Amino acid sequence: MLRMKTSILPLLAGLLCAGVCTAVQAQAGVSCRPELQAQAEPGGARVVRYRKNIDELTPAELDAFKHAVSEMKRKSQENVYDRRGFLWQAWVHNCTSVDVFNDRQAALPGDRLKQLLGDPTRNSCDIAYFIDKVATEDNAHEEFPGECEHQKNTFLQWHRAQLYFYEQALQAADPNGERGPSTRNVALPYWNFTRKPSGVRYPKAFEDVDSPLYDATRKREGLDSSLATASPNLLAYQIYYMDWADFGGDEYGSLGGGNLETKIHNHMHATYMGGNMGDNVTAGLDPLFYAFHNFLDYSFEKWLDEHGDAGIRGSGRTAFMRSEQDASLTRPVGWSAGSGDAQRSDSGDYTANMGQAVLYFDTLRQGYGFQPRYGGEFARKKDIQALIDRHQQAGFVFGDNQKSLFAALLSDDAADGAVARPDLTVTSAYTIPARRVASDKRANMVLDRAHADEDYSFQADIYLYPAKVTARIGDKAFRDRYLVTSTSHWALSGAHQHDKYVIETDITGIVDSLVPKKRRQAWRITAAITTNDKGRGLIRQGDFSTPVIQVVDRRKPAEPTYEESKP
Repeated sequence: MLRMKTSILPLLAGLLCAGVCTAVQAQAGVSCRPELQAQAEPGGARVVRYRKNIDELTPAELDAFKHAVSEMKRKSQENVYDRRGFLWQAWVHNCTSVDVFNDRQAALPGDRLKQLLGDPTRNSCDIAYFIDKVATEDNAHEEFPGECEHQKNTFLQWHRAQLYFYEQALQAADPNGERGPSTRNVALPYWNFTRKPSGVRYPKAFEDVDSPLYDATRKREGLDSSLATASPNLLAYQIYYMDWADFGGDEYGSLGGGNLETKIHNHMHATYMGGNMGDNVTAGLDPLFYAFHNFLDYSFEKWLDEHGDAGIRGSGRTAFMRSEQDASLTRPVGWSAGSGDAQRSDSGDYTANMGQAVLYFDTLRQGYGFQPRYGGEFARKKDIQALIDRHQQAGFVFGDNQKSLFAALLSDDAADGAVARPDLTVTSAYTIPARRVASDKRANMVLDRAHADEDYSFQADIYLYPAKVTARIGDKAFRDRYLVTSTSHWALSGAHQHDKYVIETDITGIVDSLVPKKRRQAWRITAAITTNDKGRGLIRQGDFSTPVIQVVDRRKPAEPTYEESKP
């Protein structure tokens, strides 16, 4: 082993790259020259390409990235069933199944792909909406591009696997530069949406109407705030202080997903971006989807840096990530097909799934990392701790501060705060208990959307306040003082849809703070609920139960409280 290292190290000095390092360089901390092209590492070991902020790409890097997306769209125009094409990669997220003609060939000439991408009401999973030829039992068969994971502990791993293969497709778009700049070393950029956008609402690169990165269906109005929609403090708090079940999702999906999903991801999709991004069956049609989720992937990586992966157990490690990818795209190191369905003979050369979740915990091993490497895109832990200390000093009582900790984490400088004019409110009485919550228990704030004929997105801002105080949701001082949490549900369509949905938030610290001085006092809980434009005609007062606080066993295994449709 020592001899092998000795033989490789002299080569490292001459191995220079464009945002690229070999895995050995990355692990050893050897610097790379960003302006020169990478060479392959001896023995075929992975080259590590670093993903950068979209606003920090060099002109050459941005041109190569845009060219890669353009070429992927061209491949889909020539054949919608090309698994390296933009449409198939969108189907990986959006579609559990599609009808495929037996010759695996269907073109979208002229502006027909552009028309499809520009109409979020058209179901891209159903080829009858945009292909003239009719699929029948005789001329077509079913294939299964993928199925996105949401509201469970594989949410981040599945999307990480999806981005891994999407990046492979970018690099394979035009590696030899036959139609433009070489795409061989393209690394998928990310959008840090916790910072002031470089454009009106998004990064400038995604607002150029003549760019392949543009999507005309997104919301385009400028921000009222000086920052983008998500608070950097709330994100950092989740990264530094939450265990895996709270951050990434629990084993059973009984909490509606982890906090990164429910308090940041869902709001961004349903409220901030809209258009194609507003629904899971169209989200992958917007090129912004991949840069957006790439920053969530960076957040996942930062969480792993802080906590390691030992706390990710069960299906969060062992599940095989569902998707059918082109066999020419490089599989992750350690990939195996598992014991799934046998390979079909009518579907060309494909990889039956993206491999187990555990393969993706080490990104350097799989050929990519993030720049800046050590989390420079995130607020520092010491600053978040100082914020916590200011709002939860010894002897603090919830409601006595002008701002609750959650309101402070949201920050007045971000646009993702509580809503002043909600669509509806539901209220219940609550008596402060006589004793603190036992150490083996937790107090959960629970809000149940018992049933909805059609799924719709909503944001729920939940307040806890003395019964003698009038709930003035329109008053910012009230919202700041008594806000317990703000969480969002992103409506899922098709095979992903849930007609029942439950929000559970751990508020043990809040309950315990109230007990010494407020025990047995009468308080109230109000959930202020707001939907988006798509849900305006769907939301009803009777959809929601009144919010309650339940004391349950800590990390009690439970079956899902919602009904989940199966593909």
